[in-house]
This record gives sequence, structure tokens and C-alpha cells, in this order.
Amino acid sequence: MVNPGASEKNSPSMSAKTEPSTPGVSDVIIAELEDDPGDEKLLRKLDWHLVPTMTVLYLLSFLDRVNIGQAKLDGLTVSLNLSSTQYNTCLSVFFITYVIFEIPSNLILKRLRPSRWIPMIMVSWGIVMTLMGLVQSYTGLLVCRLVLGGAESGLFPGASFYLSSWYRRTELSWRVSILFSAAALAGAFGGVLAYGISRMAGIGGQEGWRWIFYLEGIATVVVGALAVFLLNDFPSDRPKFLTEAQCMRVVARLKIDTGAGSDDHFSWPQVLAALSTWKIYAWSMCYIGMCVPFYSLSFFSPTIIHNLGFVTYQAQLLTAPPYVFAFFTTMITAYISDKYARRSIFIIFWLSISIVGYSMLIAVDNLVVNYIAVILAAGGLSPCIATCIAFLSGNVSPQVKKATALAFMISVGNIGGVISGQLYRTQDAPRFILGHAVNLGFCAFGVINAVILLIGLRAENRRRDRVCATVASFATLANAASVLCVTTAARPIASDLGSEEERRGWGYEHLSEKEIRNLGDEHVTWRYIL
Repeated sequence: MVNPGASEKNSPSMSAKTEPSTPGVSDVIIAELEDDPGDEKLLRKLDWHLVPTMTVLYLLSFLDRVNIGQAKLDGLTVSLNLSSTQYNTCLSVFFITYVIFEIPSNLILKRLRPSRWIPMIMVSWGIVMTLMGLVQSYTGLLVCRLVLGGAESGLFPGASFYLSSWYRRTELSWRVSILFSAAALAGAFGGVLAYGISRMAGIGGQEGWRWIFYLEGIATVVVGALAVFLLNDFPSDRPKFLTEAQCMRVVARLKIDTGAGSDDHFSWPQVLAALSTWKIYAWSMCYIGMCVPFYSLSFFSPTIIHNLGFVTYQAQLLTAPPYVFAFFTTMITAYISDKYARRSIFIIFWLSISIVGYSMLIAVDNLVVNYIAVILAAGGLSPCIATCIAFLSGNVSPQVKKATALAFMISVGNIGGVISGQLYRTQDAPRFILGHAVNLGFCAFGVINAVILLIGLRAENRRRDRVCATVASFATLANAASVLCVTTAARPIASDLGSEEERRGWGYEHLSEKEIRNLGDEHVTWRYIL
């Protein structure tokens, strides 16, 4: 087990080269407990082969999801004769199918492998996006958005789980944030791209907003087809870009990091375990607290900026700076968050910044101040999303439990997408006080749940410290070398099973080895990253 945040003084010492005294973690080669000097080179290799491809795929996913906001500015609602309610409904229904299919998609991902499943769903939603350019009515647009949500549902939770299957817990925030930064990039250049594409109005007798859907949909289909050759599968599948020794080292690093939680075989009890702990619901409530304002801003920032007093083309171009700022806040937060192995404090801080932004939008009626407020709101929300995903991913184990928990949290958060599509109504223009107030409330709700997680997980870590200290005090000197609650300067290292004395002290004497391994983050030796 790993406890990146534990202090050395809380645990007995152990040589960094001591091998586990029980057979549990020896089914793969576990090298020295200290970081191997070659790990940095290995990480660079993983980063180069895994992260860029996933980032591009998510960029296209998010661009296809929110480009309807740019199409609205370019005449979509006028062409299809949509009322404000009809347009908002088209935004919201996307998340109905998105939420329904997220958990099944993550479970299918484990069985079919990423290199098969992800390209399949990507080509599917690319085709749907392209066909959106042909719609002639409200009904047609509504159906396309429903199907688009189902097709896209597997990418983000799948990509997040996929990365967590390659990197240790304290390495994950940086990589997930790079992935999620694609959303900021999509927001940053989506408006510029939409402005350029809209200049094609009249070509082929087509309106400009239709060309936005045509071109971005076709690009998704092409990249999805290429993804079959670009994506790699899980470490246990021995991808070709790694040598056998490197594959074993990746698996060993994950074993060291997650100990008994490294079992990756499908298990319905693990699925149920993910849904039966209070923590998953606290994470989900925290996540929905940031998703509602994030999605509403993604959909309506062109409209909000337009109603500040800018003309259409200016509004499209001015959607870029808030998301450029969001990109930088996301990446800086990820670096510091991984360096210090802290999550909750960054969520609390950045949600508070977004609260300030929405407060300014509500209280002040000034073009410059309001535009700065939009920048603050966007810059505060983006790092929260990525950090919350790393927060859960690093604190749930084994793998199937993690896949289920991650998909569940993202599903609940995306229910917020249904809400966000209804917040900014035409009759509330130009200041949209109702929408800003609701978003402010959800940000505060997210802060409350982040504080609950911080307090609850810290209390659980301290309780487990006391249990382990008590067990260690009764252990023989020989058995003490295998106690899980031990630490190096970098992180604690653990054997999976412990001695007979330790099992009795933990209350696990009646559990089989498999049952002990399947405890994952519920094992007394696991320490939560705060």
C-alpha cells in the first residue's frame, strides 16, 4: 500500500531494500522499494505514447459536445426556428444518455480493451456530429444530441481510468490534467475555429453553422479510425512500445503503489463495494458542484460574452482568453498537486475563486469587470475537474472498484449537465442573474463536500495509524519487518497479507488471501491522499 502523504515519524522504519515477507506481492518482479533510476526514463516513454493521443481524442470529444454554443451564435436557432426552451432542451438531453451509458462503457472497456472500444465509439459520435449538419428541425437536433451523448459517454471516464491503470497515484493528477486541459483548449480555440468555419456560409448552399458540424464531425471520424493504430492497451496486455522488462516494471510500480488493490480481474463484489461507501457519494456531490457551472459556462460563454455588449464575431473570439487562463491554472495546479500529494485543498481554493467570479457577475454591471469575472470563473473551474478525478482515482482500489467508482462519479457529475443546459434563458438576458446565482450555489456545494472529504479521510487515516501502531507494538522483531505501516522518505511500502499476528490485530484472521487482497482501499494499511 502507498501513503504518499504520511510522515516518517508515524511509522516504524525499514530498509528500502527489504523484500516483502509474504508471497502476495511477489507474483511480479518488485524491484527495490526506492524508485528505480530508470523510472524517469520509463515515465517519459509512457507519457509520449499514452497521454498525447488521449488528449487529442478528448479535445475532439469536448469540441463536438459544446460546439453547439458557437453554432447558436452563427444562426442555428434562427434556421431551425428554436425557442429558448427547445434549444436548452437540446443541450440537456445529451447528458441523459451520457449518464446512462458511462458505467457500462467503463466495464466494457475492461473487456474489449481501449484500442478497440475507444475508436469504435469515437467513429460513432463523429458520424452523428456530421449528420447534425443536416438537421432541419427541432426533433432532428434533439435525436442527434441524444445519440451523441450515448456515443461520447465512454471516452472521458474510460480515458481517466485508462491513465490510472498506468501511473502511480502521486503521478496521476499531472496526466489527467493534461488530458482535461483539452477541454480548456477546445474552449480556447473553439470560438476562433467556429469564427473561421462560419465564413464558409453559402458554400454548397449551406449555412455557416452547418459547416461547423460537418468539418468537426469528419475530423472526429478520421482521427477515430486512426486511433486503432495509435492507442495502446493496459500494461498487462504487454503493448509493443515497451520491452518485457519495462512492462514488468510498470506492473511492479503499480503493485508497490496499490498493494492488495492491484488485482484487475472483473468482480461484481468490487462493483457493489464501489457503490456502498460514503466516500463515492461525497466525491460525486463535490463533482456535480463543479460540473454544473463548468458545463453551463462551456455551453453559454459565447452567449454570456455576447450579452456583455460585444458583437457576434467578437464574442466568438473573446471566448478564447478565459480558457487560455483555465489551461494554465489546470496545469500549474496539477504540477503542485502531484508534487505535494494533495487534492482537496486545491479544489477548495479554486472553487472559491469561481465563487468570487460569479459574485462579480451578479453584483457588478460593468463590461470589463464582468469579462474578468468570466475569466475567473472559467480559470477556477477547470483545475477542479481534473483534480477531483485524480482525487478519486488515487483513493479507490482494486481496479474494477476504481473503474466503477470513477464512472459513477462522472455520471453523477454529468447529471449536472442536464441542469446546466437550463440555467441561461433568453428572458434573463443580458445579465443572466439566475444562471450565475445557481452556479455560485453549486460551487459552494462543491466546497462543502470537499471539506467533508478532507475531514473524513484525514480521520480515517489517523484511525488506521493507531490500529497499525498497536499491532506493530505486539509484533515480533521478525514480523515487524513485514508490517504494512512502514515508510521511506518517499512513501510507505507494504506487503499484501502480513503475518498471522498482524492479521489477528487487523481483524482479518478469518479472511482468505483473496479476500484480503480485494479489500483494496478498505485495508487498514491503506492511506488516503488528502
